[in-house]
Amino acid sequence: MKEALLILLEKKEYEFITIKEICEKAGVNRSTFYLHYESIDDLLDETIKNTNKKFQNVFDNKTINPKTLPKEDLFFIKEDELIPYLNFVKENKR
Repeated sequence: MKEALLILLEKKEYEFITIKEICEKAGVNRSTFYLHYESIDDLLDETIKNTNKKFQNVFDNKTINPKTLPKEDLFFIKEDELIPYLNFVKENKR
C-alpha cells in the first residue's frame, strides 16, 4: 500500500487521493487497508517513517561524532559521506 501511495502521489495531489484508489493500485480490499490503517494520513506517516529509517540505515555504519573531528572537517562533505546520500536520493526519488 505504501508503494501504491507513492505511485499515486506522482500523478495527483495528496488531498485528492482516495482509499479506494490506493486499494485498487495495491490490489487489496478496503478491509485490508483498514486492518492496517485508520486513514490515509496513517499510511502516509508510516511511509515517511520507513523512508527516513531507510535513509538513516545508509549512514548507520558511518556515524560521525562532530566533537571528535577537527574544526576544518566539520564543514567539508567527504565523498564517502556524499555518495551514499546521493545514491539514496537517486533510488528513492519519489
